[in-house]
Amino acid sequence: MHSNNNHEKLLYMKTFIYLSMFISVIGCISSCKQEDQPQVFNGIVYDVTMSNITLITSKGDTVNISTMDDNTNKVGGVLLDDSVEVTCVKEEIEGREILQAIEVTIIKK
Repeated sequence: MHSNNNHEKLLYMKTFIYLSMFISVIGCISSCKQEDQPQVFNGIVYDVTMSNITLITSKGDTVNISTMDDNTNKVGGVLLDDSVEVTCVKEEIEGREILQAIEVTIIKK
């Protein structure tokens, strides 16, 4: 009876270790995913370059959005003082979090 009790303890310990490892792996996998929901900003173009758009939002916030590596068909033709809607996602580049444009819609020129 004593050896059966030790066997059960060993079985519980193995189960606990495997379950802990499984939970750790699942946690690592889910934390590595970068599936941020797209954000939408509406505002007036304050500054525009080949790689950035700076907006003044309707709330008065200044938002700098990167347009590097974007499809020029979806992000292009924006001029100063245009009223736009910008859809973007957060990305980490060189250890910094930036907003990356996915699409820019010109509402009013």
